[in-house]
Amino acid sequence: MKKLIIYCLAGAAMLGTGCKKFMDVTPKGVFIPRTVAEYELFLNDVLLADASYAYCELMTDDLAFTDARLAADNRTTRSYLWKQDLLKATEDDGEWNNMYRNIYNCNLVLANLSAATEGTAAEVNRLSAEAKIQRAYFYFNLVNLYGAGYQAASAASDPGVPLLLAPDLEAKTVRASVQAVYDQILKDLQEALAVNELPVTGKTYVHPGKAAAHALLARVYLYMGNYAGAQQSAEAALSLKNTLLDYNTFSFVNPARPPIGVNGRPVPENNPENIFSKTNGGNGMLSRFMISPDLLNVLGEKDLRYVYTFSRLDNKGQPVTSPFPEYFANSVNYSIGVPEMMLIKAECLARNNHPAAAVTLLNTLRQKRFKPADYVALTATSGAEALDLVLRERRLELLYHGLRWLDLKRLNREPRFQKTLTRTFQNNTYTLPPNDPLYLLQIAPKIIGINPGIVQNPR
Repeated sequence: MKKLIIYCLAGAAMLGTGCKKFMDVTPKGVFIPRTVAEYELFLNDVLLADASYAYCELMTDDLAFTDARLAADNRTTRSYLWKQDLLKATEDDGEWNNMYRNIYNCNLVLANLSAATEGTAAEVNRLSAEAKIQRAYFYFNLVNLYGAGYQAASAASDPGVPLLLAPDLEAKTVRASVQAVYDQILKDLQEALAVNELPVTGKTYVHPGKAAAHALLARVYLYMGNYAGAQQSAEAALSLKNTLLDYNTFSFVNPARPPIGVNGRPVPENNPENIFSKTNGGNGMLSRFMISPDLLNVLGEKDLRYVYTFSRLDNKGQPVTSPFPEYFANSVNYSIGVPEMMLIKAECLARNNHPAAAVTLLNTLRQKRFKPADYVALTATSGAEALDLVLRERRLELLYHGLRWLDLKRLNREPRFQKTLTRTFQNNTYTLPPNDPLYLLQIAPKIIGINPGIVQNPR
């Protein structure tokens, strides 16, 4: 009950809209925690384990909707069709607000923990490290969704997101540069990793440990184009955890009705491959869609990642009426896991012209994703050929993990990987060219109305 009271007064007051000058609401009658244990309650909250974003999934080339599914004028439809205005003047951006709510709670812990009572120095150090890892995670998501993609030559002037490092509900803020946000992310992660009291894994899936910090750092370095740093961090994470789940152990509850359920498939927060667990509260929105024909052509129907995710049959065993197989998994996993670390390492090896080593990692993973009779080993004779295979495998393995939109954005900076996306809706064709300004999500007009210092992204 104490956790509920503290969160509702000090945290949930941020939920929906947030700080007076930054989001919208100032909490009143806030209970201020005093002890280390009371501050830890903020870091125990399951909302910290929620990735807090999902709409960008609808903007990728990995799913498709029927026209009937897009009948309403809402953020789902606007996102899918890459509309210039994703949000109306009166609409909240729950994803922005939720991520900044989590950052606020981390800032609250970091600002006050050292003065808290009834705790040991070891507990204070561990909790500070956890808060920094969580803060780094949410800032990475924010800057990649709303900011320009990282490019060393322009990051110091490219617009990022507001960088709030103190629990100040009256803060007036502007957008920090992409470089400043990344610098803070790296600082938080490096400081967390230097804490001796931070365990390898957290005490529950909500709590990150050293393995999670290394894994997040590998992801950050990859998106910065720092491939040496990404490989080193991925290897560090894999040295602490390297469990792979064999999809051959899965089976259907009823093979004649695949959507009914899958035996042996863990829920996202309990997946043994997870290094930094992140669930997704947007599961309800990520439903009732089809695999895109483009992805189906790449994935095929023998890959077990297809078999246990899509079906041409409904839950009654009848053929679906949709033109393409429908998604039925209904629970996406946004965690940073062992497969992602293997793929980051493989990409770095391929880019450094080590094709054999890169492909060996891919084959180790793929053996767990096909029936033995359907498995075919990959081969590559050049770094460029290996890189093509790695990026293809990355798309398939990290399907609906919240990364495809970010990958399209980063890979569009390389001419040979640029891709124009297209949609058809009510006989109209919608197009998103590479490097289009719409790859930066709209900042809610409501937020800018509260804080005019935040400059809108080009639309």
